[in-house]
Amino acid sequence: MNTGKTSQDLPHDTILTRTDIWFKDGNIILIAGSFTFKVHSGQLERHSEIFAGMFEIPQPTEQDAIDGCPCVEMLDGPDDLYHFLSALYDGLHFSFPRPLHFARLAAVLRLSTKYFVPHLRHQCLERLKSDWPSTLEGWDARENEALNPKGCYSPRQYTAHPVLVIELAIGLGLNEILPSAFYDLSRYGPSKIMYGTPGIKSILVSPNKDPRFVCLSNQLLVRTLQGRESAQHYLINFLALCLENREPSPRCWYRSTSHSSEAHPCVQAFQQMYNDTFRCIGGVAIGRDADPLFTLAQCIDRLMRPDKIEGERARALMCGPCKVDFISDCTKGREAAWALIPGWFGFAEGWGNDFDD
Repeated sequence: MNTGKTSQDLPHDTILTRTDIWFKDGNIILIAGSFTFKVHSGQLERHSEIFAGMFEIPQPTEQDAIDGCPCVEMLDGPDDLYHFLSALYDGLHFSFPRPLHFARLAAVLRLSTKYFVPHLRHQCLERLKSDWPSTLEGWDARENEALNPKGCYSPRQYTAHPVLVIELAIGLGLNEILPSAFYDLSRYGPSKIMYGTPGIKSILVSPNKDPRFVCLSNQLLVRTLQGRESAQHYLINFLALCLENREPSPRCWYRSTSHSSEAHPCVQAFQQMYNDTFRCIGGVAIGRDADPLFTLAQCIDRLMRPDKIEGERARALMCGPCKVDFISDCTKGREAAWALIPGWFGFAEGWGNDFDD
């Protein structure tokens, strides 16, 4: 692996800038772009066999020195190297709001993969698996975390924008997190999906400049929009099969009464829920019209939680056995939708296995 060059390979007119990763007792200078880092070779060798092998290579006897130390020009970006070295010395921590630390996570994951630093790679992957899960239970926990005490949904305070995650995952071959990232992105409206998001802001190279905008390629945009359409079709089909013209349960409390079909309390409740849910698909609940997991969870919530005023009439009309049967269908519908998500976005292998870390 070609990890670096000696300082003799630097252009003579390069102006070097010292970073705050500069230890007085350090014994080697790493150079990334025009930025320098004075560190301890032993610290790097202890955590990475790649660095150990690199430092064993005989250096030129006439090599230029900086601050009395030999220099190695790295092929990594200055920001990536800064985050990586900070993690090696200070540890890796993700505080709230976590998206602000995505630059650190991405950089450390890239270089811990490149230089074989298992503990940092494992920590990054665990964070990604939590934010972009491969199980429905994990997804529900993630979504619940993004609800504030007033019930307002604020996912971007807890997870990075999915476009950035998709870019990172494709670059590192982390296919296991891609289905949930694509699904999350597909819940935006088409124009927001195509617009993209601001990229990662540099802390060294151009800290005063706005970051570049990151957009998906045309191929990935098509996959996202096709997946969005599949999610919408799934929800429409579920409502048609399981809610529109739904018959009462065989154990319905009102079966022995003289209600006509149209006046049957449970039938009325089903029809009200169908109309309310279908309005959400039409766009009243902006941003959630292509989210069957959310919509079916809302159907369950309306019948189970007494604080849901919106569902009071349907809850009052529907009998216990009809509620139980419909909640069971919604639960099975969510599980079926989750199993289909990878295929909606072109991942024929399904959710796959855990990361190899």
